[in-house]
Amino acid sequence: MTFQVKTTDSSKSSPQDFPDLMADHQPRLAAYIRSLVADEHATKDVLQETNVTLLKKARDFEPGSNFTAWAFRVAYFEVLTWRRRRGRDRIHFDNELVESIAETVETVAPGYEDRLTALQSCIQELPERQREIIERRYLKSEAVQNIADDLGFKANAASQLLFRARTNLLKCIEKATSTPLSNESPS
Repeated sequence: MTFQVKTTDSSKSSPQDFPDLMADHQPRLAAYIRSLVADEHATKDVLQETNVTLLKKARDFEPGSNFTAWAFRVAYFEVLTWRRRRGRDRIHFDNELVESIAETVETVAPGYEDRLTALQSCIQELPERQREIIERRYLKSEAVQNIADDLGFKANAASQLLFRARTNLLKCIEKATSTPLSNESPS
């Protein structure tokens, strides 16, 4: 099985590519919004509003500029609008916290494409058994216990193999991108 990661290069986009850029960025936008609103249902609502706004502002996007940063900024303002509408809820984060989270996510986003490309290459460099367990666990969403049973391992041994594989991937990605990720735990 070959692991494929689709990457997009928003620096080579043209206006007719705009719908493709939007489609490619939906998972990232949803994750970004989810990090700011901490509610699955609200995430869907805000993502929908963000998409409407992105389409309305499509002419404002300059091909060759960073689509991810631009879309995240639009999403950020949609989150603020959502928060104003929902201001009476019992639980809410103050605007400083939301802005801090947004800034953190935005600083990580620029290297996203490079890390995806490195991940694809690094998975292929793993020893066969480590590559197999990564693919089965994360591409096929198999439970560790099921993988262990199939491989004739105890669950602990499969977990250790998975941990070593993730550690090797992390080191490989750090080396390939010259970006330390070690403060992010492999999970």
